[in-house]
Amino acid sequence: MRHGRGRASVLELPPSPELGKPAIKLEPRMNRLSLLFGLFFTLGLSAQTFKCGTLSPEARERLKRDMEFLASDDLQGRLPGTEGANEAVAYIIRNFQEAGLRPFFPGGFTQQFSAPRPAHLPKQGNWIRIQDDSLFVNSGTTAAPAFVLLPYSQSSALEGSSVYIHAGIQGVHYQGTSLLGQIVTMDWELSPKDQKKYSGQTSLSSRIQNAKQAGAKAIILLDRKNKKGITQMMLRRQRDLGIPVALVSGKRWVRKLRRAQKDVGLQITIQERGAEAYNVAGFLDLGQPTTIVVGAHYDHVGLGKWGSRNPDAEGQVHNGADDNASGTAVLMELAREVSLYPEVQGRNILFVAFSAEEDGLLGSKYFVENCPVPVHDFAYMLNIDMVGRLNRADSLMIYATGSAAEWASVLRDMPCDQFGIENIPALFPRSDHAPFVRAGIPAIMLHTGLHEDYHGPTDDLDKIDMDGLVKVTEAALEILERAQKHPRLTFIDIAQRSERVQ
Repeated sequence: MRHGRGRASVLELPPSPELGKPAIKLEPRMNRLSLLFGLFFTLGLSAQTFKCGTLSPEARERLKRDMEFLASDDLQGRLPGTEGANEAVAYIIRNFQEAGLRPFFPGGFTQQFSAPRPAHLPKQGNWIRIQDDSLFVNSGTTAAPAFVLLPYSQSSALEGSSVYIHAGIQGVHYQGTSLLGQIVTMDWELSPKDQKKYSGQTSLSSRIQNAKQAGAKAIILLDRKNKKGITQMMLRRQRDLGIPVALVSGKRWVRKLRRAQKDVGLQITIQERGAEAYNVAGFLDLGQPTTIVVGAHYDHVGLGKWGSRNPDAEGQVHNGADDNASGTAVLMELAREVSLYPEVQGRNILFVAFSAEEDGLLGSKYFVENCPVPVHDFAYMLNIDMVGRLNRADSLMIYATGSAAEWASVLRDMPCDQFGIENIPALFPRSDHAPFVRAGIPAIMLHTGLHEDYHGPTDDLDKIDMDGLVKVTEAALEILERAQKHPRLTFIDIAQRSERVQ
């Protein structure tokens, strides 16, 4: 879901008069990220010794205050490009400033990029013709259209013969059949028997990619059953594959397209749309030679038009209290707390609030690809995503611990014994640490688990375990302290292994 690179720019937000600080120019290498005239200060408080269970009552109140703001109906679900998301940006900037962070980007605290929004598909510009019979986009019923486009389809107009390759398992369903220059038709789903038989080769994305690499000039997926929900296809627009990819539903049309060597015409016209999204990053200069990244995404799915797990919830505010107001609140509290504890000051810290995570990790991908400094100079990345339900299982899950050889010792016998720690080596590719791992940077994710409110309108503040949020903050501080005892973390590439398993 990567977007093309563009020039980073700054969201013009009026700083608080007493907090406003000018942006400053960064040194070109991260090991020289000591800002030229930045001064480290501790909010007027003396240094303390950090131990789990000793965060102040004021910290709990700040976490609660942050949660109340970020998960309020007023922010309308923090969808990138909306007023609510921009209010969240302004709030995060103010809190970063109060914590003594300095702007990380050349122009300030924010990095602008484009997040995709529903593409417009004009009916007259999108159709499939099979001999003398034509099918237009979104024809059929509203709930179950007969012809839709996939998010990574390219605009194109072409004609040619079609070839049906069943479910499109490479080396099985089209062995000995040339796909070069063909309009390929393949089944959308596999039977349970074939799912089991061809385990590891059945994902839709891999079947499509394999057909494209074999020379297909267009792909039409076939679904005999008109499934509810395919109207959402183009709402999550992705970078196109370079060929048209469509889905046709209904027995009549599927039967027509399964007949080999039919003359097929195809016209796809996609009118792109995008929204301005903003990453927010503040730098804490502790005068150290190395820097780490602590991140959390602040965006959510807005009013549920896309991304909601409840198809009947469109129009309702999806506050995303756990996903991920919780992680953003912990991120901001960590920025405040680090200045109080010398034990966690062994590395400079870059705090980043990512946007468009729900669009496919677009914010973190853009940050990694367009970072003002070389990303490989970061020692490691700590990601905080959905940490507001510790009371459900009394266990904190830590993913991607296989990304560095030292994570096992960092997490071994954690003294925060008020809850369990689950050490999970696998990547978990659907959160913002994944682009860092794919770039060769050790990274882990803190997480308290999925639940029935996930991506629904009921993920609200009243479900958040505030005491648990304090404990997660303490655990994160403990990880920062223990990790700095290792001069460097030895990266292990778990991304390729994780992607093969999916």
